[in-house]
Amino acid sequence: MDGLVEIFLFCGVLYYFFNLRANNMVEVFSTRLQEVYAKWETRTDVTRNSEPAASRFSLDGLRRVGQQVTQQRRRVSSREQIRKVRESSLYRIKEAEPLTPAVFRAHSFLHLCCNSCTPSSKNSLVSTTSKQYQIGGKDILIVDPGPSLISKIFRHISHVYSFKKYDYPKVTQTILNDERLKDAIKLTARDTVTSEGCSEDSAMAKAEARAKTILLQMQSNISDFLLRITIWVLYKLLPCILQSTVVQPSQIEMLKKASDTGLPLVMLPLHKSHLDYIMISFLMLSNNIKSPLIAAGDNLKIPFFGKLLSSLGAFFIKRRIDPVLGRKDLLYRAVLHTYVMESLRAGHNIEFFMEGGRSRTGKPCMPKGGILSVIVDAYMDGTIEDALLVPVAMNYERLVDGNFVREQLGQPKKMETFRSTISAIWSTLMGSYGIVKIEICQPFSLREMLKSFQAQQNKLPVTGTVEKTLKYTMSTSSLYGTDVVVEEHRQLVDSIARHVVYDSTKATPIMTTNVVAFLLLNKFRDGCTLDKLVEAFDSIRQELDWLDKVVAFCGESIDIINHALDILGPGLVQQQRQEITETIEGQSVRKEVITAIRPVSILPNVIELSYYSNTMVVHYILDSVVVTGLYAALQSEINDPKAIAENDISVFQDVLLEKTLKVCDILKYEFIFCKPCQDLEQVVLEAIGNLAVTGIITLKEESYLQDEIWSKRYAKNFDDSSDEEHNRKKQSKKLQYKLSLDPEHSSRMEFLHTLLRPWIDTYTYSAFTLRKLVGRSLSERDLVCEVLAEIKTNLDRGIVSYGESLCVDPIKNSFKLFEKWNVLECHPQENVKIYYLKEEYDEDSAANQIYESIAQFKWTRNID
Repeated sequence: MDGLVEIFLFCGVLYYFFNLRANNMVEVFSTRLQEVYAKWETRTDVTRNSEPAASRFSLDGLRRVGQQVTQQRRRVSSREQIRKVRESSLYRIKEAEPLTPAVFRAHSFLHLCCNSCTPSSKNSLVSTTSKQYQIGGKDILIVDPGPSLISKIFRHISHVYSFKKYDYPKVTQTILNDERLKDAIKLTARDTVTSEGCSEDSAMAKAEARAKTILLQMQSNISDFLLRITIWVLYKLLPCILQSTVVQPSQIEMLKKASDTGLPLVMLPLHKSHLDYIMISFLMLSNNIKSPLIAAGDNLKIPFFGKLLSSLGAFFIKRRIDPVLGRKDLLYRAVLHTYVMESLRAGHNIEFFMEGGRSRTGKPCMPKGGILSVIVDAYMDGTIEDALLVPVAMNYERLVDGNFVREQLGQPKKMETFRSTISAIWSTLMGSYGIVKIEICQPFSLREMLKSFQAQQNKLPVTGTVEKTLKYTMSTSSLYGTDVVVEEHRQLVDSIARHVVYDSTKATPIMTTNVVAFLLLNKFRDGCTLDKLVEAFDSIRQELDWLDKVVAFCGESIDIINHALDILGPGLVQQQRQEITETIEGQSVRKEVITAIRPVSILPNVIELSYYSNTMVVHYILDSVVVTGLYAALQSEINDPKAIAENDISVFQDVLLEKTLKVCDILKYEFIFCKPCQDLEQVVLEAIGNLAVTGIITLKEESYLQDEIWSKRYAKNFDDSSDEEHNRKKQSKKLQYKLSLDPEHSSRMEFLHTLLRPWIDTYTYSAFTLRKLVGRSLSERDLVCEVLAEIKTNLDRGIVSYGESLCVDPIKNSFKLFEKWNVLECHPQENVKIYYLKEEYDEDSAANQIYESIAQFKWTRNID
């Protein structure tokens, strides 16, 4: 009997094995056949050997077939028809001799580090072959089974067991013995003696006990065993909710090489979801890279899950480091500062989010340099030899954490609890979230970046002057130091932080839902047919390819769009099939069924839809600010019938530049327009030139004499660098651009202008609400509510056209702007920010000037 059972089990294993092999072979064959067809269909130029023409297509034949396929695809209006075409084409491919694989446009590695700031790092860790972008990438949720039968059956367990074992040393005692922490304890004890009148010994004991308590509550208790168990669980759970998690193999190899250098890796991802840190640890562990310690908010320190996260590498930081607003908690800062530094010294990798919290709007937030300043200090005082900073960007077809609509409408955030966490996990497991795409930028040397920015800071106009060098001092850290922070150090940290966020933003993968939401909100807000959406989608795919952006989709546009619409759901996008009847010559009747698509542009749905759209806005931001500046510069002419009839609407370059830079200044807390090592004015001039290339504006060279044109072009070859800035400004005053009134160009201009209108509207009404502060003060919460009420009122009246303007984050950013302009002043009072107007702006006329300076960019044009 036992023998029969063994035979039965053995037969079952064999059946499972061969069935698995057979299914895999069928899937591989089917996938490969479709890839060959897709490559053949999009082919435009093929290199062939000299073979008989009868055995293969000719070049002209391929072109004719391509034209026919393109025309036929435009007539196809449903997925079933497309599949029929595909099946017949697959038969022809099957019968024909295989063609050479199509040559796709060779993408660069896309995410090489800055050539001007880190030229040495740019030439490290990547080979020539790795600089090519592999189509599709690698799905890290798929595990290749090993050669043995056991590893094929239990491939996940076998894979996890094979992970390289790492030591994660604790640094508790080292931190408690640190001299800086002891100094902070003494300072705290002195303050306690002064404020409470207790003895010095009891104050010291109290401070030491608090320091130890802070450390024990903060530190990570990372466990290699629990990491392996968690990875195994994720291998089982993630495929239930994700279609795939894609990473470039060359980027993984690059990260492995960076790990092999022995320098600590500082992982710096943009933050969109709680899944971010899970995916990065999953990626690193599954590729035998040491898992990092992760800075997490103490709001995640909830029963059971807090302990679990701590065992997986999380160390917890207070959301509000200073319990009393305006007064620094030196002891807490010292513990955090020392913990990060000693962890780096012990060989731990570190991961933290430059933005602080998750993005509530879908676009990157401005960076916070707190923990980065500690890492800079660790290098400056010799704690670490160097560190490799690794910007990371990831994106989701559907956001796993739900939406942030409640918070953006001004309601307080719900704090995480055990019950809410269980509920969130359960609802997540019941959902489907499509594809996750991770992009890893090239790691760069902190030492090299610091030297580069220090060299820029130390440039003095007088030659022969001894250059300054930024040295480590106890007051340089924004976490540990006193209220006085060396401004050079602050600027240095801020420059690195902004560079990282800029690089990560440019590397962010573009998902199907991003493109569809972007088109619906900014091009087809009133709705469109499926055919129109497909046409616009094809056009934007070409633009993204030309801009060398990472797109996480491929295939037929109609299939991609339907997939995105399914993920967005009817709550965000409405679809309706309509039957159109057409009468020809009063007799013949032709019926056609079309699909009408319309975004849900009412509150609160439109705010969630804008979250997906905003990922795309950053890629068009420079063109958009130039067009917004152009509208403001030409508002007296652009709707003038006489000027339009004469087709002579023009603007001087210096005027356009001034207006555009003003837009950049208004939105500087919303977008990073260029790298810190670049000159914003020069970047804007290049963007103006790009608009001229597209034909939206054209340079009016006929206004110059021929000898001036000749000398201007000839002088470019002999321009002295010392006079370059003077010459550029002189030419800017003379250069004049003419606006194109072509309908296609006008439509493109309006599209670009629409992108920024929600932010301009928000800032405009935030400035308008400043009048309510004349002669009084308001708390931040009350002032935000006033602005929200003003926008809501104008939205109901139809004066504001964009529901996504009703958003808390840009309102708070506008307050930062007004503080920077010295219009508002913030005074902390019992953990509440109190705002009031500066004395020179505390009257209606002065407050109205601020409003008008922003409202000029709200103006639009008539394009009827």
